[in-house]
Formats: sequence, structure tokens, C-alpha cells
Amino acid sequence: MKFKTTSKEIKEFVLSVSRAVDVKPSNPSLQGIYLRVVDNFCELIGTDLDLVIKAKFPVEGMVEGESLINSRVFSEVVRKLPVGDVVFSDLGNEVKIETKKTEYKLRKLDHLTYPKSLLENPYNTETSQKLKTLELFNALKKVGIAASPEGGKPILTGVYFDNEENQTNLVSTDSYRLATTTVSDLPINDAGIVSFRSLNETIKLFEEEEEININSTERELHFYNERYYTSVRKLEGKFPEYKALFPKENLFSLEIDKKTILDSLDRSTVVAEGFIPVTLKVIDENNLHIYSTNKDIGGGVEEVDINILGLDVGDVSNFEISFNPNYLIQGIEVLEGSKVYLRFSGNDKPAVIQGEEEKYKYLLMPVRTNQ
Repeated sequence: MKFKTTSKEIKEFVLSVSRAVDVKPSNPSLQGIYLRVVDNFCELIGTDLDLVIKAKFPVEGMVEGESLINSRVFSEVVRKLPVGDVVFSDLGNEVKIETKKTEYKLRKLDHLTYPKSLLENPYNTETSQKLKTLELFNALKKVGIAASPEGGKPILTGVYFDNEENQTNLVSTDSYRLATTTVSDLPINDAGIVSFRSLNETIKLFEEEEEININSTERELHFYNERYYTSVRKLEGKFPEYKALFPKENLFSLEIDKKTILDSLDRSTVVAEGFIPVTLKVIDENNLHIYSTNKDIGGGVEEVDINILGLDVGDVSNFEISFNPNYLIQGIEVLEGSKVYLRFSGNDKPAVIQGEEEKYKYLLMPVRTNQ
């Protein structure tokens, strides 16, 4: 294998593909980025088996072939290459990377142990559909904040694509909060549950593209265009019955300026250190207190202007409810518009948080305090 390209090109593609590589995989070959040069094109492949990222770009091919190079080292080398042309040469046990004034020799991994299934096309291009990225990607970013981090219960690390007639409900939850919104005209109807981490990496690759291709097979979703390809594994299991979690009725709602409440939460939770609850207390029909107290540091109180909405609300003065501060802030940050609506059914029941876009809902469980 031998080819020439530019340091700018190889840097972009290697760093993109390396995001799918596990630092400590069970299979040593998965530490590597697979390079394959055929017909004046270079293809790079990286995977942790849940997510596959491939890149394909034109090069000046001199000798066709393939190699497998440790992703971490490869990424660091190409990141620091000087601007200009760069030549890659397979020397047997090593790959030589040379520019006009630099030369590196990196030990190869055994490319013959790399999973053969990753080198093949796993879907039928004739069944692919065109996907407009803007609506889906924006919706996924809003919903994904409620997904459980990797390492948690597998089914809760994903986004659930729940199809209903001509629209798809996107849902995620980590059991402490839940986010849902809808998208229309999604060209596939069998996405199931897909890891948000993998979807988020897909968004990073394609968010500048107006339209890409999408294909759904039994176990994966595939996204691709001329330069990049990602495969995200569908998660097995049954997603929680999320619709039943929403309160059947709201006792009252608070309308608050979005910037004002975010600034107030930011200041009042300085002492919270990310985990001490923040409490919201209705003082009267026009004022809300936001406060948090850390017994080792101190506390702070913010007063925020509010409007109380609802028919026959009655007096809700002294209504108090507490939340995880990070979860509350994250739910408000993604809302559309300048207004926030906090909808309450009681101080021991989850609150529904919405912006001016009604289809997005963020359900947040309250937390107990010792106060």
C-alpha cells in the first residue's frame, strides 16, 4: 500500500473515524483504524462494534493494499503533521508517514484479524431513502439530553423511534427525566431504539449536510453520503411505556422568561456543585424564589418574575418543589422561544417543562430535600 494525499485531508478523516474506536476493546484489532487503498481512493474504518464510521476520499494511489494502525497513535501523528503533501507507505511491519521534512514509522496491527463484516457493504443501496437532516438532527439533540450515559441500563442509553401514522415520536429517558418530541415524514418506520451516543456522532459528521441517505436493516441504521458512512446498532429490549408517565392534568403552570430563569439558576446553584437540589418556591402570583443550600458552603436566593396560568388555580403561595439543578437547566436550555412553561401537578409528581414549541416536552422528577 502506498498513496499520497494532503495533511489537511488525512487529518480531517482520521480524526472523524477515530471517534468510533474504543480505547480498550475486547478484540485488539479494534484498537486500530483500517486503511484500504483501491482505485485512487482511500477508505478508513473505525468501530467499537456498536458504532461504525467510515470515510472515503480520493488520493494519488501508487500501490493498492490495506493496513491497520493503532487509532490513538495514528490520530496524534496526523493531528500534528505540517501543512502540505504526505505520503503513506506500507513497509511490511510498519507504515511510513512522510512529509517534506518529517518522517514517522508506526507499527502495524494484524489487519487479517479485523472483522471481515466491516469490510463489506451491509445494506442494499436500492432500498435506501433520502433523509432531510435538519428536523431530525435538531429533534435528536433536544431529546438526547435525557438519555442515560453509556454504562447504564442499555435500553435507556437509546432514543426510541415510536411511529404513529405520519409522524414519529422520539423519546429518551434515564428514569429521572424524559424528553419527547415529534418529527414528520421520516422515510423509515423500523428504527426501533438506537444508542444516542452513536446518533450524536452521526449528527457531528453530517450536520452540515442538507440531505443524506438512510437505510434500515434488521440490526442497524445506516447513514451515508459520498464521503462518510455510519452504522449504528439497534438496541434490543422493550422501551418503557412513556406516555403513562405524563400527568393526566396540570394544577397550574408558571410562565417565566427563559433567559431570566437560566441566569437565576446559574447563580443560585453556584453552591450546589451539580448535585445539591435547587428549590423553586412560589411567593405570590408574580414572584418565584429559587434557592439552593450547601451546608458546607452556604446558599443563595434568586427572585424571578412569573405569571401563573390555569383556570381556577386558587392560591398557590408557598408551593415548593425541588429538582436536580443540572437536569433542570439542561431541560430549559434546549427549549425554543423566549418563554418557559413549568407545569405542575403537585410537589411530589413530575413537572412538565415546555417552551413555545408545544410538541417538545421535558418531564422531570422532583427530588426530596432535608429542609
